[in-house]
Amino acid sequence: MAASSPLLLRSLLRNSSITSLPRCTHQHNSIIRIERQLFHTTRYTQQSTFSPLRERLRELRRNGTPEIVFGGVVLAVVGIDYYLQQRNDQQRSKMIRQFEEEVKQDEEVSRKEERELINNNGGAGMKPKFQCVVRVVPQQFDGHKCLTNLKVGDVVNVLQEGVGPDNKYNLCSIERLADSSTAAEEKHNISVGWFPCSCLEKIEQTAPKK
Repeated sequence: MAASSPLLLRSLLRNSSITSLPRCTHQHNSIIRIERQLFHTTRYTQQSTFSPLRERLRELRRNGTPEIVFGGVVLAVVGIDYYLQQRNDQQRSKMIRQFEEEVKQDEEVSRKEERELINNNGGAGMKPKFQCVVRVVPQQFDGHKCLTNLKVGDVVNVLQEGVGPDNKYNLCSIERLADSSTAAEEKHNISVGWFPCSCLEKIEQTAPKK
């Protein structure tokens, strides 16, 4: 009896394995079937979710919407650039007008100061200290207090020495023939202004012989 017990146990295990094998196979097939159903369900759900978006994109492409949007963006960029350019042009024109107005005001101040200098220094009867001949005409010498339109060799009357910045200028005057004057009737205009001392050479007055 004891010797037959292992054989009996082995036979029982074999029989139980053979009996449970179809059951395990059936469960395995059920699990595979459920997984397939879940896979197909998930795939269908994804397709149903992205399908409207794809259809929408396809419809927009057929209607030419991307081209319309791109054209609108280009027009907007061009419009903004045109607006900025117009604004810059207006600012530039405004600055030019302001500069021209300042130049006109500067010219008016120059003429006014020139008239005051002439009147304050005796007008037609002014008495110069001495005379100088122009040896050098500085470049870009055109301030509203400067004596301009001179050329080398012109003779000027020095009314006051050591004026202006660092006392490097002389207050000079020169008589000019008026543009409207004729040979029969000569009219002279007097111009007064600063001129650099270094560009003038004093004319030495010779003492009269006794």
